[in-house]
Amino acid sequence: MGRFARWRRVVRSQGDRLRGALHRAEEPDPLTGPAPSLNRLDALAEEFAAGQPVRWSLGGAPRPLPGAVDVAAYRIIEESLADARRHAPGAAVAVRLRYDAEGVTIEVRDDGANAATPAGETRGAGRGLAAVRGRTERVGGTFSAGPNPGGGFTVRAVLPAPEEAAE
Repeated sequence: MGRFARWRRVVRSQGDRLRGALHRAEEPDPLTGPAPSLNRLDALAEEFAAGQPVRWSLGGAPRPLPGAVDVAAYRIIEESLADARRHAPGAAVAVRLRYDAEGVTIEVRDDGANAATPAGETRGAGRGLAAVRGRTERVGGTFSAGPNPGGGFTVRAVLPAPEEAAE
């Protein structure tokens, strides 16, 4: 077997291990506390609001979501809030969660002065947004993020969870 074939086999096996580890990271760890769920948004809001003003709004009729969608929705909000804290410290943040017949839409918007980090790097190229995009796409959703025209930044994820599938 040639050197290239051995290298390719090693890379593939490492990639499989990494994908497995990332997938396991999505699952709740019984040793670290309750499973991530939209039912725990109050605790997340309290934790985040200690350092930054946050407004929450809810649209539609909340309902149980499939487990993977519920975990993804919670983690998307959690990561988006962490990004807002990191890139727009002290700025007001609005979280909107809207249920409809097709699923749930999450929008996290900060009122930061601009879309640049303190170091002058453009916001949006970090691992946080890549993680949010990955979580969204793994459950079949759509993702967008970018600067707002008047300043600040918005992350939006639309997750499929048809009403009839949740019953």
